Amino acid sequence: MQRTTPMLGVLNVLMEGRRRSESGGTRNVDALFDKMTAKARKETDTTGLVLSEADAEIMESLRFLLHCWAATPALSGVGWRSAKDMVAARIANLLTVRRLQAQHPQVRDEVIERPIFVLGLPRTATTLTQHIIAGSDAARAPYLWEMYYLGLEPTPEERERRIRQTQKRLDMTLLLSKSWTTIHPTNAEWPEEDYWLKFHATFHTTVAPLPGYLDWYRQSYDRDTDFRFVRDALQVLQAGRPHRRWVLKHPGNIFNLDSILRVFPDAQIVLTHRDPNTVMSSLCSMVESLYSIHLKRGAVDPKEIGRFWLRELADGMEECRRVRAASGRPGRFIDVKYHRLTGSPHTAVPDLFRQLDLPWGPDDEARLEEHLTRTGQGGGRDGVRRHEHSLLGYGLDPSEVDDAFGSDYMRIATG
Repeated sequence: MQRTTPMLGVLNVLMEGRRRSESGGTRNVDALFDKMTAKARKETDTTGLVLSEADAEIMESLRFLLHCWAATPALSGVGWRSAKDMVAARIANLLTVRRLQAQHPQVRDEVIERPIFVLGLPRTATTLTQHIIAGSDAARAPYLWEMYYLGLEPTPEERERRIRQTQKRLDMTLLLSKSWTTIHPTNAEWPEEDYWLKFHATFHTTVAPLPGYLDWYRQSYDRDTDFRFVRDALQVLQAGRPHRRWVLKHPGNIFNLDSILRVFPDAQIVLTHRDPNTVMSSLCSMVESLYSIHLKRGAVDPKEIGRFWLRELADGMEECRRVRAASGRPGRFIDVKYHRLTGSPHTAVPDLFRQLDLPWGPDDEARLEEHLTRTGQGGGRDGVRRHEHSLLGYGLDPSEVDDAFGSDYMRIATG
């Protein structure tokens, strides 16, 4: 499969000089981070804002993330540009939220009541599930443009400007990747993953290897930090607007279920399940496409991708199951099987709404029909798709996957 376009090669040549000058050496990376921070402070009108000690630590953690990007072998010019965009967006979000909290103290009083978190292995219909739940009149999910440009209710003109700017970012990815529209189609005005509100995540390493990052993330970083900021961001997005239950999703949350339960003690958790053999081949294909954008030609090793992510996902799901069992509140968890959701939606979806204590009526039925029609035409991520993938291309066979996830989970996922 040809994963990238000729435009990627052109841009890499044009951006290589800047990558070398900015990412070569600790001093250069630190100077760049300081420059990015100064720019973000100016753009967010936070030049005089004094950050708390905890927020200063977040800023230093983002500096570390930029260093990990700089240390990535075979990072391309486009990859370095993506690194800067990733870090800059998170700096801006932190500063924006802190400014709004200072200017509007009542924002901190917003109650994020009974949020719904959709999580599961990647490619298990977490997106489809989020979209369906968020279609309820009693629920809503953050849109991608809102997470790129956090703020209180904008004017119609400002809203349209933010949407256009977000869509331009997405369109650039499509200019570089031939496979992305079939792997992860998205739109600035669609609900998206809470990944965009987090400073750090295991899934940062689906974009590039980032040497040293995962060890630091697991051993030194307080992962509750990200979910506390998710809560703060949702308070901003909720302030002055109708209150509905938030629907959040990100497959990487299987690594952080304990943090979710601590920060959102009344959350309901929807866990999606699908045969890990299909999951693994699809995820590896996604990672290969992302690596192909961000690393130099010839630097992507599909078999290493397979080995690494089989181990990571099997461990992550085992940890998720352990936290669930130890939570002592089994009623807050709802299991959704991929084959039932996609094969019997008119039974599965009303049942899911009932378990979530969400109303179900004719309008919900009509929205479900509309959504199924769109996904069936290839307009959604979990309908008809041309995304082709195989375990063999990543050096894996079904028996390895079965052994890694264990017979107990395989029965849950495929039963």
